[in-house]
Amino acid sequence: MAAEDIVLVDDDRVIQKMVGGFLERTGYKVRKASDGIEALELVRERVPDLIITDVRMPELNGIELTSRLRGHHRTAGVPILMFSDMGEAHDALAGYAVGADDYLPKPFELAILEAKVQALLRRSAIASARTNRGRVILFAHAKGGVGTTSLAVNMAVLLAAQSTRPVGLLDLDVEFGDSAVYLNLHPNQTLADLKAAPGTHVDEALFEGFVTETGSIRLVVGADLPERAWLVTLPAIQLAIDRLSATCQYVLIDAPASFSERTLTALDTADLICLVTSASLPSLKATRGCLDLFQKLGVSPGRIRLILNHSTTHAMEIDIASSVLGRRPDFVIQRSDNLDRAANSGRPLIASNPTDPLVTDLRKLAEALVAVLPR
Repeated sequence: MAAEDIVLVDDDRVIQKMVGGFLERTGYKVRKASDGIEALELVRERVPDLIITDVRMPELNGIELTSRLRGHHRTAGVPILMFSDMGEAHDALAGYAVGADDYLPKPFELAILEAKVQALLRRSAIASARTNRGRVILFAHAKGGVGTTSLAVNMAVLLAAQSTRPVGLLDLDVEFGDSAVYLNLHPNQTLADLKAAPGTHVDEALFEGFVTETGSIRLVVGADLPERAWLVTLPAIQLAIDRLSATCQYVLIDAPASFSERTLTALDTADLICLVTSASLPSLKATRGCLDLFQKLGVSPGRIRLILNHSTTHAMEIDIASSVLGRRPDFVIQRSDNLDRAANSGRPLIASNPTDPLVTDLRKLAEALVAVLPR
């Protein structure tokens, strides 16, 4: 079992060395930051199992750090232990007010610190096991026509065949999405029909009306007509992701070639991002720009998998494509004429022609994605 990952935040190097060294000797993995800004960078790279933070620090103090962490869905449930100088009761109250789980006044006994760390991690593990939320994989692209929907649908079918729970598929192309076409499904309701606002409670029975099932796949569609796309709200999208995550082992999101607020909501939620490109120059250049944008948005490179999908007949060599992208793709999917036939039949290639060589590439991709997803 891997050691629990702790982010320790304190501007006092002595505390960093003493507490960090003690926790490492106890068996934890410790990453250190000197203020809240550095801590946020570490958290963006990888969400830890526990955060220990001082209250008073330069740049971004522990109160502000905790408030930001609690305001983000990826870190809202991470346990936070806060400490500060003895006698500063208002620090403790301020910490609890913004969502800290526990408080430890300085100076403290290391044995007490260890006991609190163990208790917080134990409660977090119980809550995580109870929730057992599915992992979210976003299929994104910067240029249309690169086969993203086909990859997402076939990956959903493949994962559903090997998962113990259903697999969710959310079609976020609210204007021209066609995941339902690939599966030969006809949803009765879409997210355009869901009048969700922030804080809206939609019970499970009501939400089931927006889910169309086939086998072990649970499909939710953004909109049925382009003119109804504006009706799809951000709360409705977040609600769909949350509800699918609660009932599915994996949730695959098929995003459009745009960076609207809808796409950014999905991007923010995703555990992994599959960025799909074809080997054509326009697509490669757009994808290079997309990678640059991800960097500006603070998306950790570890969350991104670059997929070169040979969806066109005339494609560049991989080395040339890599030079345009500025990096080599993580996966290369070969072209298959059977994809179009499968789409026209309403049966994904993984089901209609499982011996197709492209299916072998898809299986390798599925294995690699599942292997790196957090458990």
